[in-house]
Amino acid sequence: MRGVEERQQMLDAGKQDDYDLPEFTKEVPVSSKRHEHGDTVTVEHEWEKNTSPSVKVKRIDFHKDENLNDLYRVAARDGADSICFRHNNNTYIMRKTAREIAMALYNAYGKIKGAVERIVGYIRTVLDNDYVIAKVEGDAWAFDRRVARGNVNYVDVDTLDEKGKRRLCEMITERLAELHANNLIMGRFTLNNVLLGEDDMKFTDLRKLRVSRKKSFVIDEFKGVLQYLFAVGMASREDIYCSIAYYAAQNEERCNEWYHEKTGKKPSEQLDIVSTIEDDVYS
Repeated sequence: MRGVEERQQMLDAGKQDDYDLPEFTKEVPVSSKRHEHGDTVTVEHEWEKNTSPSVKVKRIDFHKDENLNDLYRVAARDGADSICFRHNNNTYIMRKTAREIAMALYNAYGKIKGAVERIVGYIRTVLDNDYVIAKVEGDAWAFDRRVARGNVNYVDVDTLDEKGKRRLCEMITERLAELHANNLIMGRFTLNNVLLGEDDMKFTDLRKLRVSRKKSFVIDEFKGVLQYLFAVGMASREDIYCSIAYYAAQNEERCNEWYHEKTGKKPSEQLDIVSTIEDDVYS
């Protein structure tokens, strides 16, 4: 406890003359415990009181390669749905969710890491809210204003030219095909699920991510994503056709199963599948 008290005194002494700092910046845990299990580090904090609405960490679990040992507070309202923050020169996005979902996403990340944001840990706050934590690597762009902070820049869909929209459709299709190849579905897709990098994109906000009960169910999600992109003016009819052709080639087994369930027969060629999906998208 002596080390904790000295730490508290040093922090308070350094801030006592800085009247512009909000009161919560003086709050630190009264004690902390840290232990490791495999590749995961767990840090638990005890707090003397809760006098501000900011996020104060009661427990954090994170990958041992992440520099999150000293993350005990985030300057955002505890209970907010989505929070983007900087810590140790890195940018992170926290999403409020059930603890079981946060743990499942953290444990499953290694199996699906190519298509999705990097899940590095999860938090329980002093108000018993749970958050999953994703790390933003490098500069990024998002269509969701709530996470436009740090390395994440806001982009308005109306500022994209036709070439930009076409390339975005291609990347969404590529990542969705990759995700569906692992029999996973997003559950609900909007442009807020898109996180653009300098040369690539990943899916963000994975709270609805789940395993598909049937392989063919992924096709229904794929159709829904295309319908959404067409409705918001992101995809043209040419883009839709190209996306379906690419997707059908990448997920041939699932497309064949879906086509057989829908028509009662096997496709004679891939064009049968592409045409049938395309008709459904516009129906």
